[in-house]
Amino acid sequence: MRNSFLTGLVFFSLLAAHAQPAADSSAQYKVSAKNIATTLSANGEIVSLTAGSRQINLSGRTSLDDCTQVGPAKVDQLAGGAVAFTRTLRHGDAGQIVTVVDRFLPTDDSVRWEIEIVSDGEPWTTPITTEVNYPATPATRFWTAWSDPVWTENTDTDKHTGQWTYPLVFEPLRDTWWTYGGRNTSADHIVLPLATIAEPADDFGLSIAFSPEDTILCNSRLTTTQAGAMRFSRPTYRLGGGKKLQFEMDLITHEADWRGGLRWLTARYPEFFQPPNPHANMMAGCAAYSGDEDPIDVAKFKKMSFRLNWKMCDDFPYMGMFIPPVTNADQTWEREWQDEPEVADKPHFTSTGRMNDYAHYLRTNGFYVLDYFNVTEFGRDMAKNPPTRPAGDPELWRDPRALLATQFPNALLIGGAHPTAYGAWIVDPGDPDFLKFMVEQGDLDIMWLPDSGGICIDRTDWLTQYNTKADDGVTWVHGHAARSLSQSWVSLLSQLGPKMHAADKVIFASPLYARLDLWRQIDGIYDEFGYDGRALNGSALMGIDKPVSAWSYNESVYRPDPDSFFQRHMLMGAYPTAPYPWNNHCIIPDMSWEDFYIRHSPLLERDTGHNLISTEKYYLAYGPLLDAMRGKKWVLAPHCVEVAGDTAKANLFQVPTGYALPVAFGGTAEYADVMIRNIPDLDAIKFSVLHPGDDTAVPLTTILSRSNAGVSVRVPLVRGCAMVVLQK
Repeated sequence: MRNSFLTGLVFFSLLAAHAQPAADSSAQYKVSAKNIATTLSANGEIVSLTAGSRQINLSGRTSLDDCTQVGPAKVDQLAGGAVAFTRTLRHGDAGQIVTVVDRFLPTDDSVRWEIEIVSDGEPWTTPITTEVNYPATPATRFWTAWSDPVWTENTDTDKHTGQWTYPLVFEPLRDTWWTYGGRNTSADHIVLPLATIAEPADDFGLSIAFSPEDTILCNSRLTTTQAGAMRFSRPTYRLGGGKKLQFEMDLITHEADWRGGLRWLTARYPEFFQPPNPHANMMAGCAAYSGDEDPIDVAKFKKMSFRLNWKMCDDFPYMGMFIPPVTNADQTWEREWQDEPEVADKPHFTSTGRMNDYAHYLRTNGFYVLDYFNVTEFGRDMAKNPPTRPAGDPELWRDPRALLATQFPNALLIGGAHPTAYGAWIVDPGDPDFLKFMVEQGDLDIMWLPDSGGICIDRTDWLTQYNTKADDGVTWVHGHAARSLSQSWVSLLSQLGPKMHAADKVIFASPLYARLDLWRQIDGIYDEFGYDGRALNGSALMGIDKPVSAWSYNESVYRPDPDSFFQRHMLMGAYPTAPYPWNNHCIIPDMSWEDFYIRHSPLLERDTGHNLISTEKYYLAYGPLLDAMRGKKWVLAPHCVEVAGDTAKANLFQVPTGYALPVAFGGTAEYADVMIRNIPDLDAIKFSVLHPGDDTAVPLTTILSRSNAGVSVRVPLVRGCAMVVLQK
């Protein structure tokens, strides 16, 4: 968490920065750090910014809707060059009084802007906005961590296709907005609290990075205008009662590259980007969601870059009770199997011993199992089965209605007839009793499933909800205190995460509600809607240093074509779902649809577009290329990779053996000329290349130039792509 303000003052006093009155009467104070300085008015508003020799008529301020200032600001010049401005505001007709402190502090590479808000009296709320106005021209460009850079609505009614738009590109400023966090298939959200302005002709960039350590409530919004305004608005925060709200952000200058602000954000807040358990990187690869427990063709699946099966949710007796209170590994229970066919080798009863045997089989063959977990849904056929067991019944766990009513009665959020799968009910994972129960479920996973890699958590879409019967101390909605389930998640994961990681287990999650600050304890991503291009973009940008796998359907491989399908995953550092036996509502192995329909489930829709599902050949062709980026971390050095003439797209990842450089979407071109810059020991690196269908990389011999500016190589393309391998 952030250092205390006093600690910050000690640190900043060591810097060679200073705060001093400015010459302009409207610009009274200046806060200077390396390569950046802000000039501030006596009212605590930014009136200009200096970046090196560049002077920018930038303005910025903190505002609260419907609030007006009472009297002048109080100014305190602090140690180390920091300045604090304290203002008193009055809110509308009700007349609530609120104190706002804007504090500007120099760091070694940014100007940090801290906001502190306190109000006495009865609770109330109003949007709190940070506004920065940049003097944009038609040449000015913008980037943020968007799900869709051009806000294109997907008009394709087929839920399995999902339009993909390349997100690693600057766009002109527009009058639009994005919520911070959103349904991962929506076009109108961003996943990182970051906004970047660029002047490509001058190689200049400016970013404002908001702290993921802040308590960020749902529906916070970034708004931009064509004229250069960037506003970050925070609704539903509770004011009054003497409670203190704190927010933090930084202004950073850098090159005109979308990587610049992202580089700063990852360095400042590494705990939100790095997997807490670094062993998660070994699990990166094509994934599956299957209940099958039979042996597989190990060599074939390794060649397809398969590594991970999120074990389908059919082992538990009901949602939320993932491992019953068993006393030995052979004790059985009836698992959830009603939606499966009668299969002789998958009995209706299971045990922790059987579950661990399958995990052991995969682990000894170089693969991993993640056990199904869900922290927002509980029970099975809840509306149909009223409680029958009393509180003291030793078999109470078998009755989910009775268990909910007696053990965590305040956890219920949404009941009713059929609110979700299995007839389960929606619960609040922040309820203290239910939170304790879920942590205990994690303890049981650690105890009874030692060969499992960990857990993967489903249904994070419920984190957008509010529990109006509870109070998280910060939320105020519809005139009442509430608990945001996003904060419930943070509370639960802050306990569950360290336990799992201490046992060398990982936690993956499906980010149906996608925003960086919620994934601090998450080691990797398996996105159930990753077939949708917008979900893929969001997951990839949250997982730049974590394993990312994306849900895939047979249709998504074929549309618009298999090569573009695999190449977009390569560019984004993500892995598709592999055609694993018994995959549930995702890609299947090669077989006729009729055979699959008969063998697997009458609930599946028939695909009339293909008489034969044949995707394995594509996975076998691209598998070695996907393998080359295992353990990837995005390289964010300035202008680190560039394709001459923009004839193809490229990205650069650091991997345990060196670097992996995917080149994709080259169309019919025979080659692409690629420049690599600003990575260590570039003059000692050897290049080799993999193409679809290659099992091993071959030397790349056409080096166009080597200089202090970087290395330029000519990359031959097959199917418009290549994976370049860089090693010392």
